[in-house]
Amino acid sequence: MALLLIRHPRPRIDQGHCYGSNDVEVADEVWQASLAALLPQLPQRAAIVTSPLRRCAVLAQALADALRQPLAVEPDLREMDFGAWELRAWDDIAWSEVEAWNQDLLHYAPGGGETLPAVARRMWRAWERLRRHAQAEADGVSDLIVVCHAGSIRMLRACAAWQTGQRQASAPDAAALDAIALLAVQERGEIAYGEVMRLALPQQLPPHP
Repeated sequence: MALLLIRHPRPRIDQGHCYGSNDVEVADEVWQASLAALLPQLPQRAAIVTSPLRRCAVLAQALADALRQPLAVEPDLREMDFGAWELRAWDDIAWSEVEAWNQDLLHYAPGGGETLPAVARRMWRAWERLRRHAQAEADGVSDLIVVCHAGSIRMLRACAAWQTGQRQASAPDAAALDAIALLAVQERGEIAYGEVMRLALPQQLPPHP
């Protein structure tokens, strides 16, 4: 069984702006085109989980309706909070602030929002719940569809990579959350809007902490 991670469609905002936790929308024709492109790629029996932000939730609801499958909202899947940077043009954000983040990726909170380890902490919670949701839905369901964000996808893959490297079941401590955060930001590959990425789940789930 796997998570089918889908990045939301392109939102209705100039791409030269910073946006993360802000609830920007997707134009109707854009999510409808994304829905049409995604349906042939997805299994007919797969529960669906979504970030609460509308650029994900609208598409996820349409997928759930089309596939006649249940939809659950996972609040911890939301994108990183960039605080005062949200909805500002990148060109209008002082270079000294951007450089301060570049120099201290783990401890600097861009715009006074979230630090990367804080995002990793809540994304680990989401990862645990997604795996257990998948286990609960395993009978007759092939995969779990997850509609979220590029940053969330990178964090989930980093959580999976960190857990794969552990010799025994354990939750990450502060140092491990730092490592997960760095794994996520070091992944440079582009994640396209509406792209489907398969993330395999471990066959045996560790006991719930």
